[in-house]
Amino acid sequence: MRRLVDWHTRAGRLGLRLLWLHLLWCAWTLRGGILLGAFPATAAVHAVLRSDERHRLGDPEVELELRGVRAQFRAYFRQEFAAANRLGLTLAAVWALLLVDRSLVSQLDLGGLGPVLAGAHTVAGVVLVVLTAIIWVLQAQFAEGTAALLRRSLVLLAGRPAAAALTAASIGLLLYAYYLVPGFIPVFGIPALAAAATACLWRTGILTAPPIPATERDPQLRVHRAPGAAPAPRPS
Repeated sequence: MRRLVDWHTRAGRLGLRLLWLHLLWCAWTLRGGILLGAFPATAAVHAVLRSDERHRLGDPEVELELRGVRAQFRAYFRQEFAAANRLGLTLAAVWALLLVDRSLVSQLDLGGLGPVLAGAHTVAGVVLVVLTAIIWVLQAQFAEGTAALLRRSLVLLAGRPAAAALTAASIGLLLYAYYLVPGFIPVFGIPALAAAATACLWRTGILTAPPIPATERDPQLRVHRAPGAAPAPRPS
């Protein structure tokens, strides 16, 4: 029974954190004029989630609270503004090219080649969805340019098919949940998708970073320790 209560408490805290991140994403997207705000806000969401993973590496039993997230989000938004817009606009151009090409193929009579190209576009669309989800997680992890991140994402997709499939399944389930219950979209939005992709890459060990010990945490980031949890180990 206690485990069930703990699980519900953790799920509630996660849901509240994702809601807060979504509200911040919306606010800073509008602040950036939507077009130039959406991509840095997305990068900031992923950067906060990466920080959360590093905190959990330092102490798996610690649940972060909401205080300090706004300042953290703002700092990441400003830090990643230019790089995130370059990456986001590049991805938008690739998506536009794929959609325009698919539209042209559907309007032209190509005979037996039409279904083949339609199938190829479907596969390319699925791959691009997964790549789009992965590349923002990598952008939060590596200080690299757009071209390097695209190469790294493609290498990850080809070299770690199991992790890519897990990410695709997680994103697909969330998108299906959004389709079934559209009310989830204004509540969790982008951060839920970002959290799923981040968890897939971090919990499988593909991405890692030095943990953030309790003694080195930002004092503005309050934490909640689960009942009976052992204290965080001190850094050596």
